[in-house]
Amino acid sequence: MMRKFSFVLALAALTAPAAAQTATQAAQCNSTNDAQAIIGCTMITTLNVAPNVKSAAFSNRARAYLHRGDTMRALGDLDQAIKLDPKNSRAFAYRGDYYTGRGEYGQALEDYTAATQANPKDFEAFGQRGNLHLVQGQPEAAIRDYDQALAVNPKFVTAFSNRGEAYRLLGQFDRAIQNYNQAIALAPTFAAAYDNRGVAYASRDEFDKALADFDKAAALDPGNVLVLQHRAFALEGKGDHAGAIGAFDKALSANPKDAAILVARGNAHQGQGNVDAAIADYSTALSLDERNAGAYANRGTALALKGEYGRAIADFGAGLRMAPQMTALYANRGLAYVKMKDYRAAIPDLDRAVGADPNDASSLYNRGVAKRETGDIAGGDADIAKARAINPNVGN
Repeated sequence: MMRKFSFVLALAALTAPAAAQTATQAAQCNSTNDAQAIIGCTMITTLNVAPNVKSAAFSNRARAYLHRGDTMRALGDLDQAIKLDPKNSRAFAYRGDYYTGRGEYGQALEDYTAATQANPKDFEAFGQRGNLHLVQGQPEAAIRDYDQALAVNPKFVTAFSNRGEAYRLLGQFDRAIQNYNQAIALAPTFAAAYDNRGVAYASRDEFDKALADFDKAAALDPGNVLVLQHRAFALEGKGDHAGAIGAFDKALSANPKDAAILVARGNAHQGQGNVDAAIADYSTALSLDERNAGAYANRGTALALKGEYGRAIADFGAGLRMAPQMTALYANRGLAYVKMKDYRAAIPDLDRAVGADPNDASSLYNRGVAKRETGDIAGGDADIAKARAINPNVGN
């Protein structure tokens, strides 16, 4: 949310008609209509008015330019606004938005901080700096800024919603939901708060509550593709593969080149047992994003289910090159090697899988089999015994 300056025009030096005209221009400059704002603010910048009034006009015109994507004109206006009035907190904050949009986070942080120093009551500046911290993956710092924003304005709806997001990223789902509840209480038609609360419920595996929130968000904002995706993920989490596929279909109709949605729909197809449809989705995803580790990993699993172990091994290897931290792929590739009776190739992968998770009963068992087949009977028996101590049914 971008807050405008509201002009206080005590222009004693102007004649009554001139003052009335300027008041009309001030109303235009404060308009949420960008075209009207630009016209009104431009007129004020040409008048002989106080520097702080002229500075506010430049700020509001910059806000309109930013909305239009005319960033260079916006930057010029913001520089001029700050030169005219170094206490113009909105100018600093809008310039922070400009730098955030360019990915120049260091400069953005300087400007947001300058805004809070110029006006400690500018709650939106604290909120904007909190948003920057979220973008940078710093939820604790974001929460501190949202706390300050809400201390100034306890009805700042987006601060509640965004603070909820920060708590969600920290895994503190109860506190996240409390913040979304407060946002919804203040703004019952705020679709994003319902959507965010739904994600928090889904993170706690409370899929029915999540779906109710996603339905509400979709009713309030029917064109929001992200809500469709979240609803589909909740259906998949609930085990409703058919419902999830339908929801992913709707999301893909709006955004057919979204590789992440294709991978998710592939997972739903695989959950249904439709391995060929899953492979088709993973392959399409990889044609759009050749570095999608999840698509390689899941296509490898689907290929292994079809008995195509050679192709599966290639996909697991590609996934590991893209994301070496996906240690489960060592377990999968090791099992594929065992299925191909390439036991010597299997053992190093299974060593890595067990090293990453010593309680991985399946990898212990498979390594035991591979060891026995390569002549290490004692080592193999020891692995199989450890595996069955963890899971008595492993290997059956």
